[in-house]
Amino acid sequence: MANTKLTRRAFIGSAGVASIALAACGGGNGGGSAAAAFDGALTGTYSMHIQGYDWGCGVDKITLALNAPLDAVDVDSFVVSEHKQATDWTAEDFPVIEADFPRTVTAATVNGNNVELELACDPNSGSPFLYTMATGYNTWCDPYEINITLGEGVELASGGTAVKSIAIEPVAASKTTSADEANWSTDTFEAADGTTYPYAFWDPEEESKNLVVWLHGAGEGGTEGTDPWVTILANKVVALSGDDFQSTVGGAHVVAPQSPTMWMDQDGKKTYIAEDAKEVTTIYTESLEEFIDAYAEKVGAEKIFVCGCSNGGFMTLWMGLHRPDKYVGIAPICEAIPDGAITDEQIEGIKDLPMYFVWSDDDTTVVPETHEIPTVERLKKAGAANLHVSTTEHVVDTTGMYKDEEGKPYQYNGHWSWIYFDNNECACTDDGMKVFDFIAECFK
Repeated sequence: MANTKLTRRAFIGSAGVASIALAACGGGNGGGSAAAAFDGALTGTYSMHIQGYDWGCGVDKITLALNAPLDAVDVDSFVVSEHKQATDWTAEDFPVIEADFPRTVTAATVNGNNVELELACDPNSGSPFLYTMATGYNTWCDPYEINITLGEGVELASGGTAVKSIAIEPVAASKTTSADEANWSTDTFEAADGTTYPYAFWDPEEESKNLVVWLHGAGEGGTEGTDPWVTILANKVVALSGDDFQSTVGGAHVVAPQSPTMWMDQDGKKTYIAEDAKEVTTIYTESLEEFIDAYAEKVGAEKIFVCGCSNGGFMTLWMGLHRPDKYVGIAPICEAIPDGAITDEQIEGIKDLPMYFVWSDDDTTVVPETHEIPTVERLKKAGAANLHVSTTEHVVDTTGMYKDEEGKPYQYNGHWSWIYFDNNECACTDDGMKVFDFIAECFK
């Protein structure tokens, strides 16, 4: 199929992809004995690495395991493209298609029978995830294949013998992610009502009584074609196990449960809450609380902080409203509870809970004027004792890596304010307190 240019589209709680980093495979496709003569037919397999970025994740590196060592390689030695599922946002009804996308090789190194190719990733390319309007979920692309051919006019050789042909298996022999490298793991929990939560978790080396619960957006839920790696790679949740966060908060366990559908599911049928709803509920209140209790007991945590974005921001605030005495603090990010559905009694009940709200003014997915802004004002009037708010006009790249056609910082969808949370770039509009420092104070 001809290449199709796709554009990103707003949706509650789904971001793009993450990058990968994996160890090189030895030997290659068959490997062959050192004494075997190379006949010019280069064959092999590859492993891929997925790296997490602000905007999601992307395949940033592949390591070829070949049947013969190459004498030398450079960035022009191979032509690399990916063949994968993708949503065609340019067509009516946004169908899922299979399409081919070119990948740019930025570095190439050879080490024996292994060749490592580093690939450029950006907010619109390189993702191994598929988001579809039909399901509302991010899933692993199936298929996701990488095709590798010789560059035009390129002459490669092994021991002086020219490479005449190349055949690399298009499906990765293995994959690893930045979450693997950060020592995240996965497991499953079944609640008393039968709700099953796959979850990703990370434990600090030193004993800690602190636990951070991350609640994902709508796009990272589901049960088919997904797993907890999607939950922590679609948003840069790995940041919570990073040195910046861990050193600031004094060490904490981190756990990210995956909803079987979405946190805002009112009836088990993925029935969303209307923006003008006068009351809200979710089928996951009791089972999630049971999970959090069980996990806290498992790791010996005595202080629990809850945070999450979009659908997960909804659930973060909801869990605070449900049991404000249970948590040392919450950070709802672009949260999706309509203010009209929060009662005065709930506002009164939560006013003493430490809270840190995060949103962008140009969020059109969860509109601040009908969600956070009036809720925060009501909390202030109720005398909220420890209330912080961080807002921005837009969500833009702050790394300097991505720019628009005019050379200005790349502007993300306004809903993606979790990017600032992940990078500890939230600063309270009243006192400048950063969000990681706020969490640290909650744990004291």
